Amino acid sequence: MTPQEITDALKEADTVVVPLGSVEQHGPHLPVGTDTLIPITVAKRVAERAKVLVAPPVYYGNSLSMVDMKGVFTVTPDTLASLLLDLCKSFSKQGFKKIVFINGHGGNKQVLSFIGQKGRMETGALIVRIDWWDIAAEEIPKICEKEVVHADEGETSMMLACRPELVDMTKAVKDETSDKLVKALTGGKPKNMPQVYVPFSKWSKTGLIGDATKASKIKGEKILNVVVGNIVNFLQKLDKLE
Repeated sequence: MTPQEITDALKEADTVVVPLGSVEQHGPHLPVGTDTLIPITVAKRVAERAKVLVAPPVYYGNSLSMVDMKGVFTVTPDTLASLLLDLCKSFSKQGFKKIVFINGHGGNKQVLSFIGQKGRMETGALIVRIDWWDIAAEEIPKICEKEVVHADEGETSMMLACRPELVDMTKAVKDETSDKLVKALTGGKPKNMPQVYVPFSKWSKTGLIGDATKASKIKGEKILNVVVGNIVNFLQKLDKLE
């Protein structure tokens, strides 16, 4: 869009949607851009149904837990926080009242929680973080066997719906390393598991957590439709509450 087109659009749409992800390994079958490619597709689909503008994506995220693995290109949480805060200030100055980050990477959650409050205080804008797997947390277990973790059935299915040409299902595997470790540490009570800060490679032998072999494009399309629908409904309700 040109500057004038953005200015004109702001007269009817005061919300900007920012796809946010990471560049990191996702097992042997998915591309390193998975965490950003999914939010890009989600954001575009949302924009078809809601009065929002879609910003260029933020590809790089906090992947410090994976720095010892191949295919990982990370920034520190401090760097990411500074970038996101600067973006919030810039969007706000241009006239956006609501800034919605559609997040595709778990390692960004804590940074966004901090920036959401700091950005609100410094700009006056309403800042929202939407983790695509959480906005459909009620529905995903009805489509897949388990909740989304990393490069597993759910995330692989989403990639098959978003960018199927980048998925190699012949290399999809199952990795239960994480389940076995959590079971051993909790005595079979996984919900009691504390947060342990160790390299990601301790949780996985293959780069993924779960069973990617059960993924399918049909499952992915169902998840994608639910995610987009839930985001659109949420944004509409947010406008009404205002």
